[in-house]
Amino acid sequence: MKLSKLPSIKSLRTFLAVASSLNFSKAAEKLSISQGAVSKQVLALEKQLGLALFDRCVNGIELTEAGKRFLPKVTEALHIIESSSADLLQSNLTQDQLNISVTPSFASLWLVNRLESFLTDVPNIHVNIRTGDEANKFDDGDNDIVIRCLPTSLNYEQATLICREQLFLLGSSELLQQKPITNKRQLASHTFIPHLTRPELWQHFKTEQNISSNLNYHAIGYEHFYMSLSAVQSHYGLALIPDFMAAHFLEQGVVQNPLGISLQSQYGYYMSIPHYKKDSRNVVRFCLWLEQYFSKAFC
Repeated sequence: MKLSKLPSIKSLRTFLAVASSLNFSKAAEKLSISQGAVSKQVLALEKQLGLALFDRCVNGIELTEAGKRFLPKVTEALHIIESSSADLLQSNLTQDQLNISVTPSFASLWLVNRLESFLTDVPNIHVNIRTGDEANKFDDGDNDIVIRCLPTSLNYEQATLICREQLFLLGSSELLQQKPITNKRQLASHTFIPHLTRPELWQHFKTEQNISSNLNYHAIGYEHFYMSLSAVQSHYGLALIPDFMAAHFLEQGVVQNPLGISLQSQYGYYMSIPHYKKDSRNVVRFCLWLEQYFSKAFC
């Protein structure tokens, strides 16, 4: 079918309205046009396609087999058009774009709360934040900057270490008021929240703190630090959380590090940039902003 003979968006919307209600009157009401206009548009579409899309009968209308095959495709196509149009309008092509991929916890516990300060320093830029933990490939061109938490024992091509991971032992202020911890012996009365992707953390904690007794673990383990911190805030027990992710919540007083314990893990936060994007103005600006914070703060 030539492009000039393709159905119009208007006729497809009308078909979708009729197909979803199986009623010309309801479709007309939804589209704010007359019932006669709806009927004419559907008939014109059927004539254009050379196929009947509806069976008309005394008791109403039903989709034909052709109509049933056509409906999901039209629904998907209109959704893609609407979504793409909205994305284009929201991204505002007059602004520069910066696409950043970070771990879920880095995003929710640190980046989101501080990104406004970057936008204040660098106006007229549109930042897109995506999350992921997987090993990244840059050949798709989607990401300008990728930040991942990786073992420090390995070497990573095109990756720069932002900071080594320091973990704080955290409990909610309410829990610690009820069951204070002023020495390591009192840890035995508390519950410890497992980290599913880093099961060795608590054993490392015991070794570093010279704790020989068994720990009481919570029945639910969590995959990400932001989940563990949420569990802490719900008074489920104690968790190990990266210091820079915990900083905001410590300042608010909702959680505490009762013994002031800081545990260095065998992981670090790395930033990777495709080589052909390293000189991008916005990439350089973000890297300087990020490095300035971490050089002043924890790392």
